[in-house]
Amino acid sequence: MIKVFDNIINEFEQEIIRKYLLEQSQWSFIEDVSLEDNLHQRRPGFKILFEDKHALSDYIQNIVTNTAKKIKLKEPELLEARSFLQLPLNKQFLGEGIDTPHLDRTEPHLVFLYYVTDSDGDTIIYNYRSKNKDDIPYFEDVKELKRVTPKQGRVVVFNGLNWHTAEQPSNNVRCIINLNIYGKNIDKIK
Repeated sequence: MIKVFDNIINEFEQEIIRKYLLEQSQWSFIEDVSLEDNLHQRRPGFKILFEDKHALSDYIQNIVTNTAKKIKLKEPELLEARSFLQLPLNKQFLGEGIDTPHLDRTEPHLVFLYYVTDSDGDTIIYNYRSKNKDDIPYFEDVKELKRVTPKQGRVVVFNGLNWHTAEQPSNNVRCIINLNIYGKNIDKIK
């Protein structure tokens, strides 16, 4: 199941989120946006982990509520909320290939990936779905299932056990809010 919804929240809320994250937030530098201690590549960026009672809590809850209604997810529970900011990189620094495929968590969950800005740097979702936390695919086993282009106000929803990644942006800042969700009927969402 992969679903894409545009304007999941209204334009006023989209702009509040965009301005807050790009103009008022304090970001933490991370060595790689996909994996900690990534030996395969280094794609630096910035991260915010949203704690309880964050300035954007109500807007994040609106994204969760509106998306859950669209997919008929009962009693959505926010497991983790964080934001990532990627800047275009020099091609010599970038190296070859896309960002390393990864999972956010190893237990059953859904990913609600909200795009804060229009950008290049597509999200790529793969056909490989892990069965347990130690189930890591060989790269030749991973085939692209869907590619989603960042657009402000868009959310893509997919099974969190599907391996996924992002392309490094080359023209624009790529900013997303990554929401990991559990729900009462998560196994029945199609």
